[in-house]
Amino acid sequence: MREAIKQRCDLLIENWKLIHKGFWLENGSLAAIAAAAYADKGQTADVERLKECHKILKKKEGIFSEFRGNSELIVSSKMALSSDPERYLEDVTGVYAKFQKDKFWGSSYRALAAMTICDVGKASEADAVIEKTNEIMKGMNKTHPFLTSDEDTSFAVLLAISDKKTEDILEELEEIYKSLKKKFSLHDNAVFSLSQVLASYAGNAQDKADKAIEIFDAFAAAGAKYGKGYELASLGTLIGLGAGPEDIASEVAEAADYLKGNRGFGAFDMGKATRLMFGTMIVAGDNSDENYKVGASVISGTVARVIAEQTAMMVAIMAASTSSATTSSSSN
Repeated sequence: MREAIKQRCDLLIENWKLIHKGFWLENGSLAAIAAAAYADKGQTADVERLKECHKILKKKEGIFSEFRGNSELIVSSKMALSSDPERYLEDVTGVYAKFQKDKFWGSSYRALAAMTICDVGKASEADAVIEKTNEIMKGMNKTHPFLTSDEDTSFAVLLAISDKKTEDILEELEEIYKSLKKKFSLHDNAVFSLSQVLASYAGNAQDKADKAIEIFDAFAAAGAKYGKGYELASLGTLIGLGAGPEDIASEVAEAADYLKGNRGFGAFDMGKATRLMFGTMIVAGDNSDENYKVGASVISGTVARVIAEQTAMMVAIMAASTSSATTSSSSN
């Protein structure tokens, strides 16, 4: 394992321990996402600042806010990492309010989308981005009414922040989806999400689909089969790396194995597929090796990191929601 990857893993592990100690009632995967937000910035988690931001969030947003619940720790960590926590929260909730125009029900996925817009520095362009996101969602729903749901907003906004025209995005999305569906039959929802992530990157649609499949196969060949559920979307964050599929899969698998030996990431804490997703997040965010740098012709490093982080957030929140629903059901 490269030293840079080991250091990123160690920082993630240390941050998880600190955050878990301060927020021990929180879901472990959500704590890992918060820990990863700090690790991505190369920072050790400041739990006291995080707690203060958590208090501000609870004071500003009611218990039924979409920025509370499963999103609470993630939002608090984002606030803590900003130079002005209250301003960050105001920006995010302001963008979310724009998303909610003419909508009755709230949405944790639109809340995530609002965070994405702010995290890539597009808050001042929120109206245009949201309009484009809604156009993309409308086009997706027209073509795939049984696959498109509110969950897709988090990925659709990644498409909207690109310079591509809406019609071109939808055409490319469909091309990628058809290519991937041949490989991942019976996993249409996950394939649709992966297609959206791939379409957010520049490059030829078929080439991106092919590379995603090659990387997936490389994981299987390395004995580290990648998940075909919610985690599949995170695979798309690896296509911008310059290294070959085998090297990418090997690096991610090594990172996941390293994480497995630590509390918070072990066999009793999360499944193998989720742990691979965290390994993916670490490798996708690394820029210390020329072979792993995200090429400027593909997508900017900043946006690539946001895609990796937001994809992981999406997966963690969906997993936590599923777990909560299962627990609630079994208790009745």
